Amino acid sequence: MRKILALVVIVMVTSFPMAAAESPLPLKKYLEPADITKLDWLLLKAQVSSFSKDIRWDDCGLIDSVSLFAINQRGLVGMTFLVRKQRYIALPDDTAKKVFTDAVLQASRILIHTIPEVEGGANVYANFMAIGGDLVAEYRHGQVILRR
Repeated sequence: MRKILALVVIVMVTSFPMAAAESPLPLKKYLEPADITKLDWLLLKAQVSSFSKDIRWDDCGLIDSVSLFAINQRGLVGMTFLVRKQRYIALPDDTAKKVFTDAVLQASRILIHTIPEVEGGANVYANFMAIGGDLVAEYRHGQVILRR
């Protein structure tokens, strides 16, 4: 009996790959190599592993979330922070600049383990977008520029 059962299992197991090879994979086009840089890959990995959980970016409740991207032409790490517009409007310029700078530095400290070149906000460009689409500020070369 054991021999018959073993033979049936072997026949079934060996027939699965043949059946799979005969029918096309529905997701085959997604299994092909893609043009993606190492920076793109590292940022995607960091986004999923480190930035997808709730992070308290500031004490004002100004920043909601961040998305990472590579600016390959300039060799920079890009960050887009979503900002609550009404809270932004209510803040003085100095406070908004400090919150935005601190958010970039906090994100850089998280990324430094993967991409050490972002230490202290170096090699980073960030934009701060109001929920709904308006650009409210940018971070370039270590400086925050408000767009009021």
